[in-house]
Amino acid sequence: MALTATEISVIVNSALSRIAAGSISEASQSDVKGVEANRHYEQTRDSLLRSYLWPFAKKRAELTQIQIITLDSAPSPNLWEPGDVITGGTSGTTATILVRLSDTEYEIGYLDGEFEDGEDIQNETVDTATGASGYPELEVLQPTFRWAFAYQMPTDLLRLLTVHEDDGIDYEDSRWEIEGNRILTNYSTCNIVYIRKVTDPVEFDVLFTEVLILRLAMKLINPLAGTASDQFKAELREELRIAEGRARTVTAQETNTTGRSNWNLARFK
Repeated sequence: MALTATEISVIVNSALSRIAAGSISEASQSDVKGVEANRHYEQTRDSLLRSYLWPFAKKRAELTQIQIITLDSAPSPNLWEPGDVITGGTSGTTATILVRLSDTEYEIGYLDGEFEDGEDIQNETVDTATGASGYPELEVLQPTFRWAFAYQMPTDLLRLLTVHEDDGIDYEDSRWEIEGNRILTNYSTCNIVYIRKVTDPVEFDVLFTEVLILRLAMKLINPLAGTASDQFKAELREELRIAEGRARTVTAQETNTTGRSNWNLARFK
């Protein structure tokens, strides 16, 4: 995905300038500097977001249990696909298709409301499941063993921080675990706090921006400024180390977690 004008002006050109590699524009992303910047930017940004407890990137969500919907007949003229949003014609209930189990069975999440008996349900491209008495049938998806419930994690989640229901007292086997893009647990509700993927540089904290520029500069220095001296590279690494330390200190001060320690969070610090 091509870099935006804001990403280029705020982050990329600052990183290029830091290693004396010039600059790029939206129109010049096909040259070597643009190619290298596009190659490293997103991974560097998301890695940095995941590495710290950035207050600006925190978000809360109330998750819904994954359910299995069973239809009387297959949607027509085409089957529903993962990612489709389906809507009840009478109830207005919406849900997201997660997995197609068969022509008439689908895993769904993000349910808003309840489907009504016998109503027609269709996706955005008008592939319709015609209602019949007793359908659709809905049942909670149960993992095959150990856990009672499964919850789909938000698509913008980069790092799960806390599950609100977890008071840290329950035995480990009674709490939760991440499996793929799902949270498996014995909790019948699941409210979470997490670090989200933030893509707009306007939303970045200034310390995040500083560290991102330096991390990106470190990624770009070899392909774009390979002749730089060892001393220059060492100075850049030291500048990054100091910036990261400052960011860790400030973000820790803005998160009041006094009391019971949480090993899952502490191990990142």
